Amino acid sequence: MFRWLPWRKEELGPFLRLVLALGLMEGARSGFFAGLLPFYAPEHLGLGPAVFTLAFTLHQLAENLSKSLGGLLAERLGFGRMVAAAAATGLLALLLTPQAEAPLGLWSLALLWGLSMSTLYPGLLTLASRIAVAGREARALSFTLVLVMPWVGIGVVGTGQVAQQHPATALHLLLLAQGAALALALSLLRFRIPLPQERRERVSYHRLLYFLPAAFGQTFAPGLVSLFLLRFAKEKLGLEPLALGGLLLLGGAVAFGLLPFTGRLVDRGGYRLALVGGLGLLGWVMVRLGMGPSLQEVLLLAPLGGLGFGLFLPGWTGFLVRHLPQENRAAIWGGLMTVEGLGLALGPAVGGALWEAFGLETPFYVGGGIFLGLALFYALVLRGKAWK
Repeated sequence: MFRWLPWRKEELGPFLRLVLALGLMEGARSGFFAGLLPFYAPEHLGLGPAVFTLAFTLHQLAENLSKSLGGLLAERLGFGRMVAAAAATGLLALLLTPQAEAPLGLWSLALLWGLSMSTLYPGLLTLASRIAVAGREARALSFTLVLVMPWVGIGVVGTGQVAQQHPATALHLLLLAQGAALALALSLLRFRIPLPQERRERVSYHRLLYFLPAAFGQTFAPGLVSLFLLRFAKEKLGLEPLALGGLLLLGGAVAFGLLPFTGRLVDRGGYRLALVGGLGLLGWVMVRLGMGPSLQEVLLLAPLGGLGFGLFLPGWTGFLVRHLPQENRAAIWGGLMTVEGLGLALGPAVGGALWEAFGLETPFYVGGGIFLGLALFYALVLRGKAWK
């Protein structure tokens, strides 16, 4: 088994404990805001939707706007300490939730929790790139993200299922998950991100500007349609929510199944092909969906979208791991994640304005155009010798 894993065997134990701790924290966070508060806040706190949705917005802003500093702290103060601090802060926020009966109380807890989590993803991706087996860096980063992302859905669905009938019980389950994450984090309190094994040629920092378009566009474009995807599927495609979920699952399965192969392509020097091809395919799928295709064509577009994402994810991570400077890598990664967070925050608002002004299909055309524009941009930029 170890022959096929993209991480070094000697680092695998602490790494998997960190991934599990982060997954539990991500599940508790998503379960709290999307699964618990819609049922718990009105009944137990007397707070309406405007208050608890703003709490989530403040939480996201606090996390994303401080990720560069968070990445710096993860490297300088020790990643294990920062993970433990984030787990303890999340547990404190959950424990104090029953007393947050005023909007300011809930908003303060959300802000504090968001600030504490700003260290997690910059530190995790830097760690994954440092302990990757030589020649498997893109696969290491892609699989790391794949191991953590499903916890978001698990937290939302699992918590929401319980909270509909027993909100207080759902809060206790979140406390249990967050407590388990804290126990794992405390076992890694002295863990630090290893220093790079070799010194690479230092990269000019002005070249980091070339990473910003993809960092923003990859979250902004899907964000344009994220809040009304169910309505679009019903009105334009004739799909019920369960059928849409099945199509999304199909696309996700294709993406995950292809990662070992697309990751190998990237690790052997093909990140430009994967990045440009993935962006182009995602753009074409989005534009075609906006045209209201038939059910038979939608069944084809779902795996094609999965293929696009399965190419883009290792292409993007491979692009980053090859060209981000080793010096202060976690802080730089945090800065890029801040740009990604801004795209995620602005996308739904712009998508709603486009829908209201020009129709429900317009955000799909605009999002697809952004992906296609990014594909053309990187096809041209990455032709230069400086990127080889």
